[in-house]
Amino acid sequence: MADPFADAKVIFTLPWNSEVISAVAFIGNDKVAAANKRGDILIWNLPPAGGKTPDPVRRLVGHTGEINRLLVTPDGKTLISASNDRTVKYWDALSDAGTPGTIVLNDGTPLKGVVEKVDKLPALPPPVEAKVIVQKPIKELAGHKEWIQALAVSWNGKRLVSGDDQGAIIVWDLPAGKELLRWPCKNWVRSLAIAPEGKTVAASQHVPGRDKIVVPPSFHLWNLETGEMKVDLTKEVTGGMSAIAYSPDGKWLATGRGNIEVERPDSRVTLLDPSTGKKIRELTPGHSRGVTDIAFHPDGKHIFSAGRDQLVKVWQLADGKLVRDLGKFAERGYWITSIAISPDGRCLAAADDSTRQVVIYALTGR
Repeated sequence: MADPFADAKVIFTLPWNSEVISAVAFIGNDKVAAANKRGDILIWNLPPAGGKTPDPVRRLVGHTGEINRLLVTPDGKTLISASNDRTVKYWDALSDAGTPGTIVLNDGTPLKGVVEKVDKLPALPPPVEAKVIVQKPIKELAGHKEWIQALAVSWNGKRLVSGDDQGAIIVWDLPAGKELLRWPCKNWVRSLAIAPEGKTVAASQHVPGRDKIVVPPSFHLWNLETGEMKVDLTKEVTGGMSAIAYSPDGKWLATGRGNIEVERPDSRVTLLDPSTGKKIRELTPGHSRGVTDIAFHPDGKHIFSAGRDQLVKVWQLADGKLVRDLGKFAERGYWITSIAISPDGRCLAAADDSTRQVVIYALTGR
């Protein structure tokens, strides 16, 4: 089978450098949002490939803690964020209304290696001042009492599910921002996904750095409408999982092993049967130090994974074959913390921990 991503290449590197970029998301095909550990969100408008690297156009302010997840509603109108400040916030994804302001990119914040054994850190680029529109959230959900690490939206845009470090999972009426249901878990909720049929929530639970202490990691499928456990998959897929995703067609459920604070040699993406949770295959060779994020490509034939080895891997779903690696391998120290694929499948955004930039790849012609 011909490689549809044979010509994939970097077309933009979007600088920031204030802090580690913790989440990225596409708004339509030509806007990218990124969030960092300071609680800021920036939005860029992407020009055609070959154009000048853009400055951010909007800065979204209101969070007071690290932002762990960003997602966009299926209609593309609302950006939703989850943070360590214990809130979920809604933002107008398309509006340019707000207050004029400025932001300094490459502001001189020293880079730090994730692992002590990094010998040399990249040099800091010169600072750049950019004009932005400053915007505040349009809605806030304040039902959690601990850090919110996990967030998922239903495919019809009617339900939002969030999970926190107290083990609480909350189901919300997404448009109204109203809590509908909640249930407790025995562990910190680290990642969530809602099945395309809209009735099942997959939840990974583990405490970072404590895989074999206190409460072992667990993985369950829950009934979205009642909060009852449907399937316990803890023995099927072991270890702490940093990411869970259903394919748009509902044929695959994927998990990425990567306990956030613990390095694991050869950490892998596992493909499961979404109806039974039974393991179909593991994708090898895995990331050398842990998976950080996963995303299905809109073509229904490929899945992308990011890792603590500075790589984004592209896999075929049909046979589990590794198609290619994007990026330059790093044995340790730097992560690709988050990835997102544009709705048309032509671009990939990757949050690069080594340079604190958002790297934009053209996967196919753009």
